[in-house]
Amino acid sequence: MKKVIWVSWIIAILLVLVFIVIVTKITVYIDLRHAKDNDYYRVTFMAWFKLIRYTYEIPVVKVQKDSNTLLVEEKSGAGENTNKDKWKDYSMEDGLNLLEDAKQFLEHVVGLHTIIRKFLSHIAVRNLKWHTRVGLGDAALSAILVGVVWSAKSGFVHLLDQYMRLKDPPRMTVVPAFQKMWSETIFQCIISFRLGQAILVGLRLVKHWRKMPRFYKPESESKAHSVKT
Repeated sequence: MKKVIWVSWIIAILLVLVFIVIVTKITVYIDLRHAKDNDYYRVTFMAWFKLIRYTYEIPVVKVQKDSNTLLVEEKSGAGENTNKDKWKDYSMEDGLNLLEDAKQFLEHVVGLHTIIRKFLSHIAVRNLKWHTRVGLGDAALSAILVGVVWSAKSGFVHLLDQYMRLKDPPRMTVVPAFQKMWSETIFQCIISFRLGQAILVGLRLVKHWRKMPRFYKPESESKAHSVKT
């Protein structure tokens, strides 16, 4: 009898924990800033009234003008010299390989668009702020650029409103810098969703992926097979 009671308690506790995980609300604070060569990109995840908090700083990217590579700043870990910046090169070939992997993933997951769209419909967007200052050093060209930027922002917000739940009107500005070349923008917003919805999307992606046949093999495997034959 005692064993049955203990098992019942364990099952009840597990069900409560599962329920808590499903209804847990994840809040994401996005803060993206760009001013000429100075970039600041930060994404902060919070849950349980900020008791759980994780901040990820997106690496700074620099373009190598003398070669077709990008330099990506890497954060130093514990025990390393934090005063010394570390940079890693990424070539055009690395970028093309990444795009090819993404293309294969999209092609092999049937119904990916439907799965992602359902998840996005549950995401709420609040406090969207997007302020931009641009200039081309010429008044006429700067005025044209301001119009283009306004159109791009309006189109982006329209798509955002179609796919997600925009809770309040966005606050956007585009300020021209007529007398100089200038590029500056600040993008901030807060998005939130239930952890259970994200887990459900992950399970659906795994389910669809496992159903698909493997139409391709990694290059290393195909080379090894050709050598053996």
